[in-house]
Amino acid sequence: MKKEFMTFTRALSDLKENQETNLTIRELTPEDRKNKYNGKIVKAILASAPDKLPDGDTLWVRSWTGVLHPKPWVIKVLADLGETQPGHPAAETTEHQELE
Repeated sequence: MKKEFMTFTRALSDLKENQETNLTIRELTPEDRKNKYNGKIVKAILASAPDKLPDGDTLWVRSWTGVLHPKPWVIKVLADLGETQPGHPAAETTEHQELE
């Protein structure tokens, strides 16, 4: 059974396809609903469509304000990096960018 995750991002263009990236996610899979609000940082590979990463899990993408992107992405988690990492919060999607 495929798992489901959620992430928040400033813009879809911030999500990098087909390369290892660190990403903050939340578990949405029914058997793990107790962790729905617990974020964790993972090293993962992402794809914008299921055919680009057939063995991946579902990744729902929301804007920073919570707007749900209509089509899910795909994620393959390579490693769990824990609940915290040194640096700035959400740096994977906000680093070196100006507000529009």
